[in-house]
Amino acid sequence: MVDEPEGEPGTDIHNREIEREVSVAEVMNKTVITMDINTDIPAIAREMVKHDVGSVIITENEKAMGIITERDLVKGIVTEDRKPGEVNASKILSTPLLTVEPETSVVKASEIMLKANIKRLPVLENGTIIGVISNTDILMVTPGLSTILKDLIDMNREALLSVPSMGEIEEDFSTGICESCSYHSVDLKLVDGRYLCENCRQAEGESYE
Repeated sequence: MVDEPEGEPGTDIHNREIEREVSVAEVMNKTVITMDINTDIPAIAREMVKHDVGSVIITENEKAMGIITERDLVKGIVTEDRKPGEVNASKILSTPLLTVEPETSVVKASEIMLKANIKRLPVLENGTIIGVISNTDILMVTPGLSTILKDLIDMNREALLSVPSMGEIEEDFSTGICESCSYHSVDLKLVDGRYLCENCRQAEGESYE
């Protein structure tokens, strides 16, 4: 019998128990909103507000084609200065659609989110989307998962960050982990020696033209 490698007492056992016992089906949001690919943006936004959800599954001929999140609305409409009524779902949806099965562990789901740089994953069962799990859902399961996610980030930091050194590019946006909120972001920017996402930059008072 091979002895287990030494580590913090109970940590490995606790992590394995969480991975084995907590599936995405247990913590996912079961409210799934689907809308046709030709739906205009105002209608999609109204559905998000009505049902208090952060994403909508976009379908074509009743087949799931992609997802639109709050971030997609900001990036695809607000930052591009488009008129929402003149844009439909096909122009800003995120595709292809990554999904997980109901029995997938929350740890595995978090790994997928980190590698794909996304914050939400639809849960697919027998060809039907039955829920959506977000990084916030995962973090709320148990405090122990926060440690797991931090370990995942640390293990994948070199591959995920790909951020220039502080002496290099000062103004360019980069993809990686925000050093304030620890969420993965596609628009990191160096501010006072730290790479911050848009939300954290705004929270700390950075002004934009």
